[in-house]
Amino acid sequence: MSNQDHLTEELGRTLHRRADALYDAPLTLDDVRGRARGIRRRRRVAAATALAAAVAVIAIVPAVLSGSLDRADGPQPAPPAPSPSAHTAVLHEGEVTMPDGHTVGVDVDTKNVQQLGVLTDGRIVMAMTKPYAVRVFSSEGTLMSTYPVAANVITMSDRDDAAAWVADDLTVRVLESGAAEPTELPGIPMPGEATGSIDAVLDPQHLLVGDYTTTSGELTPGGVRDLRTSEPLRVSDVSPDGDLWAVSFPASGGQDLGCAGLYDPEADEVVARNCKVYALTFAPDGTHLLGGYYENNMVSDVSVLDRDLKQVGGFVPEGRTAAVSRMAWADANHLVAAVTDFKTSTWSLERVDVQGSSPETVDGPAPGGNPEMVAEYLFSE
Repeated sequence: MSNQDHLTEELGRTLHRRADALYDAPLTLDDVRGRARGIRRRRRVAAATALAAAVAVIAIVPAVLSGSLDRADGPQPAPPAPSPSAHTAVLHEGEVTMPDGHTVGVDVDTKNVQQLGVLTDGRIVMAMTKPYAVRVFSSEGTLMSTYPVAANVITMSDRDDAAAWVADDLTVRVLESGAAEPTELPGIPMPGEATGSIDAVLDPQHLLVGDYTTTSGELTPGGVRDLRTSEPLRVSDVSPDGDLWAVSFPASGGQDLGCAGLYDPEADEVVARNCKVYALTFAPDGTHLLGGYYENNMVSDVSVLDRDLKQVGGFVPEGRTAAVSRMAWADANHLVAAVTDFKTSTWSLERVDVQGSSPETVDGPAPGGNPEMVAEYLFSE
């Protein structure tokens, strides 16, 4: 569930209709605390169910663990035992390499794909720029459905059991793993013809929403209720156990970029803050967080932090002309990076540990496009 610079790009898009939405009474602090406790209970039960389903459909161990994106024909060794701490799939040249290493061909041009998600039932969800829509592919790569959107942005739950987006009529759609069609939730209240943001999918019936700068509401089938927090913030990720939200704070006091932090929704307080990191996402086991500054379709200042938001590692690509296009968690102990070299116009996929040491080239190098315009490797949300 992570939110990168493409979300900001979507903010300026104009829409064709105005959403009418239902309002309930504002949430009290006790409501927030009760919701947090309920979410944690549901997550613990759902985590076991999701893992069982994942074992039946796909193994949850990334190819980058073994440092291989092997596409060779012929018999392949049996995949390792599934692990709940790895989940990243990679799209490259019309092929999705799944977490267990097997590949699925999809009839898309990577440059037309804004975001990628893989549900636990194996279906692939893509936010497309051409066509401007969300497309759902089967686990074998066959196009199943196309859904018109107001903004080509998807938000995945942290368990990958649901994908959510804003439809062209400004209602919210949630596609749950195992469900044939998405369910419809009320729209996100916004002024004029603006569209709101889906900042987190707590579960298929409870979403955190806002205006791309602040998370201000909880969306349920009954509508949107105000979410009151100890200070204005925007949620960028939720810990696997539901105890903490990774958040960003608006810039203030002469800061250009604002700060990042960890928020405890049950206690209604910020428990950690760091004004030198940005766009935090939790590791699959929740132990560490990954941060980076996204600009010009690339990411810099890649940092790995503990739950006190103290830096414990990071990643800087080798070479003065190298840059990071995309960064993600490969598993609880490793990162995967799409690296490009401006001088040679080549791209590669690299795997490193959380300290940023022992980089290993998993795929490439191979010729590619301008990183300010395209991303040759896209990672699942």
